[in-house]
Amino acid sequence: MATLKTPADLGNVILQRRKALGWDQARLAHEAGVSRQWIIEIEKGKPRAELQLVLRALNVLGIELDAAARNVSPPAASDQPLDLPDVDRIIEHNRFPTGSAFGSGFDALLKPSSALSAFEEQQRKRDALLPPESRAKPGSRGKGKQ
Repeated sequence: MATLKTPADLGNVILQRRKALGWDQARLAHEAGVSRQWIIEIEKGKPRAELQLVLRALNVLGIELDAAARNVSPPAASDQPLDLPDVDRIIEHNRFPTGSAFGSGFDALLKPSSALSAFEEQQRKRDALLPPESRAKPGSRGKGKQ
């Protein structure tokens, strides 16, 4: 009995059984009511194949699934609470602060009426960091020297 652990394992079982029956992909597709392309993909181990179609193909091929539990011990239960991160705090911490380079522009997206003044404020802050000869002149489009 084959142990299936991956979609590729399942695809290999389907391929081997189809060949053992002497069927081509078109025959299996017809019998299972799927396209030949679907058969090609499932035999290659496509990981997102629809379960209903997989079960139909297995049934047509005469393959039974065994859902017997194996000797795998479950993880030990613990009375200790899980130490999970505070997602809300992480999100708040990573938001753009209002005074940051992105903050005023981000705030402007939330408050469209202040978009122009926020842009102008950002431009003034950037201009203050530039040497005087590189600063945008009033009324210019911020291209630096004219």
